Amino acid sequence: MFKKTQNSAKNPDKKEKKKWSKKKKIITGVIVVAALLIITIGVNIAKGMNSTTAVNATTLKKGDIQRTVSTTGTTESTEVTVVSDNTGLPVWSIDVSVGSVVNKGDRLCQLYNEQATEEKDKWVSVYATASGTITAINAKSGMAASGSLFTIENTNSLRISAKIKQSDLGSVRSGMAVIIKTDATGDKEYSGTLQAIAPSATGSTDSTGTATASGTSSSSNPEFKGIVSIDSDTSDLRIGMKTNLEIIVEKKQGVYSVDYSAITTDDSGANVVYVAADETNGVYTVKAVPVTTGIESDFAVEITGSGLSDGLPVITDISKVKPGAKVTLNQNTTSNTTSQAGAEDASS
Repeated sequence: MFKKTQNSAKNPDKKEKKKWSKKKKIITGVIVVAALLIITIGVNIAKGMNSTTAVNATTLKKGDIQRTVSTTGTTESTEVTVVSDNTGLPVWSIDVSVGSVVNKGDRLCQLYNEQATEEKDKWVSVYATASGTITAINAKSGMAASGSLFTIENTNSLRISAKIKQSDLGSVRSGMAVIIKTDATGDKEYSGTLQAIAPSATGSTDSTGTATASGTSSSSNPEFKGIVSIDSDTSDLRIGMKTNLEIIVEKKQGVYSVDYSAITTDDSGANVVYVAADETNGVYTVKAVPVTTGIESDFAVEITGSGLSDGLPVITDISKVKPGAKVTLNQNTTSNTTSQAGAEDASS
């Protein structure tokens, strides 16, 4: 009998099927991975396209803006009368005190002349030469009368003696309006006018402590006296009060202005502002609008441009965005209607 022999070789068709099955699994896996990757990228792109940044903005509305020079001053009377006597006679009695209201012709004090032969001639009276309020008394009982004895001032007619720096002389001139405030009167504002500026600098103290004559100040920035009239009610103002002054150098009405932080430059170096435009469901697109700047105050700058209009949201935190970005507006978006006075220079 013959034994049946077995073929040790594998079935070639079966082998081919296994190889194809493995390749199919690999290809399928690659396709799945690629599909997942594409989906992930698409989702991220979609998220990126739909992402927004919350920004602060100011809503444009025309208002006023002004450029000012800041300085200080002191209230003084427009009518000051000094009553003097140079007889050298001793002061016997004083009839008034600081704050006393006197009329022209009222007796202020008596002097005693012991050399007079007649008793009636021994008493010499000093009279007020003007009506007003006694603001200073130099006379002292028992002391010889020599020079100024009393100062009489009209406390109802006041003005401001202002300090004008040399560096501000090119900006300020007579006739300019002035805003007057004092620490004592808080936020209350008084209106005034710069009437005149002294032709020479006020006296100062040099490095040795010696007072210099007017106009010969050794200061690197001499000060000139300016006279400011008070054109409004002077209630609550007193002689000698320290005042803070804003001299209005330039003013414009009915213009657009924004905070300095809202202005930037484009690739060409031109000034632009970023605005929130094309609103859709509360989402805006950032656009750059060319502007020309004008008057500058401490807090704002005037802007003009054909792309500006009332109600336009101008982005103020521009570092967060670029043109084309999607943004939403924070609830603290404000309306920029009026720019406050800005100081060009502050004198102490």
